[in-house]
Amino acid sequence: MPMIREPIRCEDEGFFGPDSISWRISGPTIFPGVVGTGAYFFLNPWLANIGVSNSTGATDPWKRIVLTAEYMFAIYFGDRATAQHAADLVNTMHDHVTGTWGPTGDRVHCASEPRNLMWLLIPYGQAALDAYDAYGPRRLTPEERDRYWREESTIVGDLNRIPREMMPKSQAEVDEYLEAERANLALTEAGLYVNNVFAPRPTTGLLPALMALPMRIALSTGLAITPNYLVRLYGMVPYPTAVKAAIRMTHRPLFAALAATPGVRDAIPLSVSPPVRTLVRRARVAARTGLYDAAPIDRSAPTVEAERVAL
Repeated sequence: MPMIREPIRCEDEGFFGPDSISWRISGPTIFPGVVGTGAYFFLNPWLANIGVSNSTGATDPWKRIVLTAEYMFAIYFGDRATAQHAADLVNTMHDHVTGTWGPTGDRVHCASEPRNLMWLLIPYGQAALDAYDAYGPRRLTPEERDRYWREESTIVGDLNRIPREMMPKSQAEVDEYLEAERANLALTEAGLYVNNVFAPRPTTGLLPALMALPMRIALSTGLAITPNYLVRLYGMVPYPTAVKAAIRMTHRPLFAALAATPGVRDAIPLSVSPPVRTLVRRARVAARTGLYDAAPIDRSAPTVEAERVAL
């Protein structure tokens, strides 16, 4: 079943809406945020192995991460029915993904266990917030960060069947959670495989060399917001503070330009699929015009279709 059902409808503003932090952090700055999410995700030994050995992870780990981001877009921008459909679909898939772990291979895990889902959802939110702070128009206030964790992240947890008492409710609680998880992180063969895919070596011919350079430049924006301890676990040397500041300063105008261009602001950062791109655009138009599919249409106002064509 597709994550986004056709025909795409926009009957309400969903669980979040245009005033949410979730909408704000899901613009072009989500690209370095997704890179940061991958840095967290593939250092969890069991999830790294299951992420590579299941679904698209074995052949295209980047697509695996993008699909996760598309799932978050469906929840953030979809109406309630769309968000619930996406959550139900992903929950069903997770219920059938199991594996063993531990020195003797006798520890059985299921992808739908709350602690496993938390290691995806919390780093995703943290990296997205950090990327917005680095490349967005302004830094989020401490109150806005706390509001995201207290009011919005818990909704995502609800949709993924994570008990509310397990989800952090503030940035301070998130910091404590990430610090506590550091002891569980390690670079496995699966994580090393993903790292090699994300950091191609330009030593195998002209075409790979030409592709590696822009890939490194693009990934630099994500590495500039990735905590140093994660970078070291991948066997890399973290960027010096001055280099991180320079990357942020030089790339911020680029992200600002992308955010100001409706036709590309949701397509370029993630190379999202057409249904997800359409969903986001329809949500933006409906929020701006107040014209939702479930509401009577005001014939004196521009139609949603006309607004979409104008984009």
